[in-house]
Amino acid sequence: MTSNSRKNVAIVNQKGGVGKTTTSINLSTGLARAGKKVLLIDMDPQAHSTVGLGFEPGSYDKALDDVLAQRSSLEEAILRTQVQNLFLVPSRIHLDRTEHELSTALFRESLLAKAIGALDYDFIVFDCRPTLGTLTINAIYASTFIIVPCEMSRYSLDGFADLMETIDAVKGRNVNKQDFVRILLTKFDARNRVSNDWVMTQLDGGYKDFLFETKIRKNEALNQAHMAMEPIFNFKADSPGAEDYAQLTKEFLSLCQ
Repeated sequence: MTSNSRKNVAIVNQKGGVGKTTTSINLSTGLARAGKKVLLIDMDPQAHSTVGLGFEPGSYDKALDDVLAQRSSLEEAILRTQVQNLFLVPSRIHLDRTEHELSTALFRESLLAKAIGALDYDFIVFDCRPTLGTLTINAIYASTFIIVPCEMSRYSLDGFADLMETIDAVKGRNVNKQDFVRILLTKFDARNRVSNDWVMTQLDGGYKDFLFETKIRKNEALNQAHMAMEPIFNFKADSPGAEDYAQLTKEFLSLCQ
């Protein structure tokens, strides 16, 4: 697998609590279950993807902060997860300090792209922190596909225009974002018709073409899986959450063809 044929996928939204980590873990697992070799890079100092895949903070020697600060290579930080074909570059709280230190570095937006180089993976997934700072800019710069999880709520699209402007600034205004940006609606509950209609009305402003057909239903098993430090497929394979992420994986792979 060359870096040209590999897909680098940024899971991005500057709002917290919209399902970025849940999507990062379960889409990565879905791709691994489909036989793809996947690397998930946890880019949030809170390390939720790291914990969600079974690694307690302090149980590993190297993490993403070491890579970006050029104290180690990315390969040295990679962990093998409980999921076949799925690997992880963990995070930890030190990454917050590293981001501040990188804010004045030359070519800081390309550090991640250089670190992943020509790694032999089918997919590299970036679980971004809920800001548009240096770490997220690095993920957008390195990405070939961007997924924006949005929960079904009144404030779901707040800041979305800013995110699209940031993507334009990083990728160039002449690119067609519809080729590589998709919105994933999360925490969907068909009973909330008023809220759902409001969100869809907001999307009428030019964003409907960016939507995944798959919606992630509100499902307590997804929360419980994270507390159990397992992907939903391992925790409860017959849950609506597992069904939805299996369908998302299938849809995403079809887009990548």
